[in-house]
Amino acid sequence: MSLVEVGEMETFLVLAEELHFGRTAQRRHVTPQRISQLIQTLERRLGGALFERSSRRVELTDLGRQLYADLQPHYQGVRDALQRAAATARGVSGTLRAGYVNALWGRLFVEAADALHTTHPGARIVVVELRGGDALQPLHSGDVDVMCASYPAHEPGVTAGPVLLREDPMLVISVDHPFAARASVSLADLATVPLLSTPTMPADWTLSRCPRTTPSGDPIPSGPAVTSVHQALAVISLGHGAFIFGDQTMSYHRHPTLATTPVSDCPPLEWGLVYRDGTRTPLLDAFAQVVGNLAHDQTQGAAVDQLSGSAKAPRSAAPPTSR
Repeated sequence: MSLVEVGEMETFLVLAEELHFGRTAQRRHVTPQRISQLIQTLERRLGGALFERSSRRVELTDLGRQLYADLQPHYQGVRDALQRAAATARGVSGTLRAGYVNALWGRLFVEAADALHTTHPGARIVVVELRGGDALQPLHSGDVDVMCASYPAHEPGVTAGPVLLREDPMLVISVDHPFAARASVSLADLATVPLLSTPTMPADWTLSRCPRTTPSGDPIPSGPAVTSVHQALAVISLGHGAFIFGDQTMSYHRHPTLATTPVSDCPPLEWGLVYRDGTRTPLLDAFAQVVGNLAHDQTQGAAVDQLSGSAKAPRSAAPPTSR
């Protein structure tokens, strides 16, 4: 069997993500007919159908799913290697737009920007505040080059970096709620309190914060829909529901009308950096390294505060939105 052409491979990977010949043609800058020709040629080379086509939809076959799973990581690795090689030739310099969704990450990003400017004067980090309910849309639209994300963050075209920070899960409720006086709650207790819904966030992320049932299968009531952290906290303070946030995140959102209670059997909430596939550069790597070090220091500092019985004073203002 002759080797697969690069154009066939790239067309297959894009069509496997889009499942639409028109959108694939737009991304590949060719006609839909050309996309169909390339896929048919690849299928003949392999000896089997990669897609099931109808007038209404396009779906991967079992062979297509297997090829995508085997091929995509290697292809992405080659693209990343070429991107890094080209960027290394230019050095750690240029501009990186970094988006954050809460005050904790805003502070980490600003401190990382200061540190990188000291070691690499040619590097400029623009720190941009994002709306928490927009999920990864600012990344897809090109408004930012990298952003923090609360995992899971599984979306086509996006690379999620390693976990940089873990937070203990806290049920945020009104101070008037009976749970406010408890030392902790369990997931089973959530059957008695409506959890806010987040319609603009991915389904797997929503389930990690707002499970539909308790471990024993009891339904958890759904509360009002919210699209931002500030809206969620306002709704909770009025006694209309609850939500699970991280302990370190909530240290920046203290308010007399809100109470936080640890969720004893909920796994830690994980955060990291995400960026578009194929856009990794030495500047992005350097930024991620500094942010990771700062996040580690933040975690260690919180642990020391907890052991000593002290608490950090909340900050009354959010970090600047640009640097």
